[in-house]
Amino acid sequence: MRPPDTRPAMPIPAAAPASPRLTTTAAVLVALVALAVTGPLAVPSPLAAQQRPGLTQSGPLIQSGGQSVKVDDATFGIPEGHVFKAVYVIDRADTTGANQQLTTIARFLNLHARHGVPTERLFAAAVVHGSGWMSLLSDSAYGARFGGKPNPSKRLVEELLANNVQLVLCGQTAGFRGVKREELLPGVQLGISAMTALNVFQTQGYQFNPW
Repeated sequence: MRPPDTRPAMPIPAAAPASPRLTTTAAVLVALVALAVTGPLAVPSPLAAQQRPGLTQSGPLIQSGGQSVKVDDATFGIPEGHVFKAVYVIDRADTTGANQQLTTIARFLNLHARHGVPTERLFAAAVVHGSGWMSLLSDSAYGARFGGKPNPSKRLVEELLANNVQLVLCGQTAGFRGVKREELLPGVQLGISAMTALNVFQTQGYQFNPW
């Protein structure tokens, strides 16, 4: 038999203290995880955004939409006599509210009018295709397709038309969707295609505005 081991037991070394760098890193990771879970602490509320100085919800031309901010200290000037001619492509809409892409046109008109551009030098047009067609329907045509609801964009469309905005529906979209000309709001035009209308507007000096 092997004689018993009578050597004293070796002491177990104590764990080395964590380095300050590792401790700091761990604290940062914990903070980041907490931020990801709870979200930013200082997100401005919609009400606070509405109370920004100089912000209006609408007007002076379009009252149903198109909020803007008055800029009194702009350093990029508008050339004397400049004529604004912008064409937009409207290709989205839903049944929850007014078409937000059309609201952009209202903002274009309102913000320039607020800054002194006369209406005789302010022109806008829109070529509508994709799902944007539903925003151009009369209430009866809209309701027949969407559970009896009125068109939530009707007032906005009527105001845009009253301010000489040309709204042209793609005939290809209308044909595929089964939309008849008499189902459109009065003043809405029907083209043979969106491509056709966009080309004609640009030839007439309208600049494509992508937003």
